[in-house]
Parts: sequence; C-alpha cells; structure tokens
Amino acid sequence: MAIHFSSALRLLTFGGVDQPATARCGLCLGIIVAGLAAWANGAPAQTLSNSAALSQKQGDSVTAQGYGESAYASGPSSHQSSSIRPRPPRLPKKLLINLAWQIALAANDFSPGILDGDFGPHSRTALREYAESNFPGHNPFNPHDPAIFNALKVDVRHAIGRYTISNRDAQSVGHLHYHWRAMAAASRMPYSSLEDCICEKFHTTRQLLSRLNPGVNLRNLTVGQTLFVPNIRPFPSHNDFGLPGALTAAIKMDKSLMPTPHVAYLTINLKQRAIRAYNAHNREVALFRCSIPAHRADYPTTDAVIKDFALNPDYTFLPSVFHSVHNIHHPLLIPPGPRNPVGVLWMGLDIPNVGMHGNPEPQNIGITGSHGCFRMTNWDAVRLFTLIHIGLPVIMIDPRHPIPLSVALAPGLYPPGLSRREVQRADREFANAANSTNDNSAAYNAQTVSGNRRDSSHAGRAVIDASSERQ
Repeated sequence: MAIHFSSALRLLTFGGVDQPATARCGLCLGIIVAGLAAWANGAPAQTLSNSAALSQKQGDSVTAQGYGESAYASGPSSHQSSSIRPRPPRLPKKLLINLAWQIALAANDFSPGILDGDFGPHSRTALREYAESNFPGHNPFNPHDPAIFNALKVDVRHAIGRYTISNRDAQSVGHLHYHWRAMAAASRMPYSSLEDCICEKFHTTRQLLSRLNPGVNLRNLTVGQTLFVPNIRPFPSHNDFGLPGALTAAIKMDKSLMPTPHVAYLTINLKQRAIRAYNAHNREVALFRCSIPAHRADYPTTDAVIKDFALNPDYTFLPSVFHSVHNIHHPLLIPPGPRNPVGVLWMGLDIPNVGMHGNPEPQNIGITGSHGCFRMTNWDAVRLFTLIHIGLPVIMIDPRHPIPLSVALAPGLYPPGLSRREVQRADREFANAANSTNDNSAAYNAQTVSGNRRDSSHAGRAVIDASSERQ
C-alpha cells in the first residue's frame, strides 16, 4: 500500500485519538512502517523556503538549515563557521511531529505558547481555534482530512534547524541583577547567559533545547558553536531582542515575512488567560497566551483601548505596588532590555498603569500572576504589536464577574460573549449618533454601550518608528 509520508505523519499524530489503546498501538506501528517505507522510496514532503533559509552577515556567522533526506542523518552542506558540524540527534518521531505542528501554528498567529515538543492543552486549543476560524465544520483531529495540515504548512522534515552562535548573541548577554536597587543601577537588563539568549531567540524551553543537543553543556556555550534548534518561522536573523536598536529591524522583518491580518478589536479572557484578535467580520485571526493579575482586586472593571506603546521600555518600580518590598521607599527606574520586568515591548491601555507587555520569564506565562497588567512572551508581544493600532478596542471577558461593554465598536461587530440583542442595540445607538452628527468618527468615539457579557470560549497596524525605540 502506497502512503504519502506527510499523511503518515498526520496519522501518527492524531490517528488514535478516539480509539482503544491497543488499536492505537497497532495503528501507530503500521503507520510508522508505511511512513518509513514511503520515505525510503523518496515520497515527497512539504518544505518551506523560509524555514530552511540561510541568513548570513559578513563578520557574524548566523546560519539556519533544516534537515535534508532524513531526520536521523546530516542534511546537505551549509555555510558554517566551524569545519566540524554536530550530528543531528536521534529524536522520537512523535516529538518532531508535535514540534512541527507547534511551529506551524505559531507562524499562523495561533500561538501554542513556548515550544516544548509536547502537544498539550495550549497546543490543542490553538489548533482547534485555528480550525474553527479558517475551516468551519472541519475536525482538526481527523487524520483523513489534509486541509488543515496543508494550510498550516506543517513541515515535519524541517522541524529542526541549525544555528551558529554569533558575536551579536554574546553581546546581548551580561550580568543580570535581581535586587531592585541593583537593577536600577545597571545600564541594561540583558540575557543572563547564551543559553537564555538562544532559548528566547527560538521560542523554546531549556528542556527541549537540551534534548535537541544531547551531550552539549548549555551552560558553557561559546561563539561559533553550532546548535540544533526549532526551525521557527521566520528564522531569526542577527537582529536580537537583546541588542540596543535591533528590535525595530526585527519587527520590520517579522512584518515583511509574516501574514498581517486586519484586526478590528482584541479580547482578553481572564479565565482562560488568553488574548484573541478578531477582524471586521468577527473572525478570530490570532491567539496568544498571557498572564493576568494575581489578585482579583487588580482585575480590570472596564473595557479599554490601546493608548500608547514603547519599544525597549524603561520600567518604573513603585514601592506602593510591591507590598512585599519594605526597604525601598521611592520609585526606581529600571533600564531597558529583554529581562526588564515588562520585556522588550509595552502596549499601554487607557486604564491607569495597565498594559499588555513582554516578560523576562517566558516559561511562567499563564502560570504566575502580575500586579495588574497582561504579560506575554517577548516574541508574542512583538507579534501582537505588528497587528494593532492606537485606539484599538480591547474587550475584557470575565465570566465570573461580567464587565459591561464600555468601548465603541463599529456596526456589525459581535464581541464573543456579548448577546446579539445587546449588539443590535449598540448598532442602533451608533446609527442614531452618526445621523445626529454626520461625523462617523465622532459617533465612534462618543458611543457607549452597557450590557452584561456571557462566558465564551473565544473570547491599521502600528507604525514602526526607529526613534521610538530606547537604545
């Protein structure tokens, strides 16, 4: 029986979801044999030109290469700074498949969170919501339906790439302080190690990076050393979050290589700890994980709009907010950097001292709580930044304590969790205001709608100005 290798991988990933364990084992064994046979016979596999692209700068060795003929053998030769290339690790097929799906989902703005090679609840939620938004009526876990697999461009054979540590990576590393006064006295909040830098650059956990590089001491990495890394899209260039002035270039590259759907409004679901973006047709176009305030007293009680943003922001430490700190009695200014308390990017709301922002500890997103803001990984914050604009409505969804809708939405928009009757009333009020002023923009700004919001499972672009980035 002939079987396409990509089909075999889809079957191996999702084939036995609703079957008994013994049936799944038998099915998986058959799929593995068939898949390997297809591979050996040269069955075609999908590839992405972006995924295995080579990025190189004179004087800095920055290379990326996906696997070639086999996940267990060296791929074609690439431009490397070292004459000795590490051998690709022998990885479980399941891990490669899971990682390829996570990379594909993130590249399509449905973030599974930090890449770990484990298709857990966040990954399954991202896949389900991508399918519901782009392929209504399709079951994303149906192994016989290739539509979603093909649309996402899941590329298992190139899930892993090679990366050579550059001088610029080393420049982004420094001594990281943990006491507030020491942080304020520092010139920058850098990565604590090359391991820390590489993990963030490739959106991955230390555990996965270690599995991809068995026998490598990640605590003792050096410039010129080649590692195996998740082959994320777009593959990182020499521009790095940890370098002054490089964030703007990284954002421009992200916008040029990634799809940029129009966003009409955002929702923040406090129960699910998720930020979602919707277009003007109420279709979900992006999903990001976030941390929410640790204490209910700090939850927002109103909706908001995006008021401002800052690249590589300073952070103002206020002793009145940190009740556990007793020996500091005046505000402190913490310098910018990837390990700044608000990360590399701030998107402020018109709620005092509240915004969506990056974070120095990506592994804790969705786990630990904040002092009132919405924390994201640095890379997700940067991606969200490319989709937003000043004045964009942000709808808060708190199923346990409904929040009245208090921002203006254009006619026809149905925020998830808001009843159709309430939206129709909002449309009428919008039309009446427009007729009375003959100024749609004034009507938009003047509109206010009240109403309780139900629980829901779903809950212009920013201009890049190099002068706005802190150096």
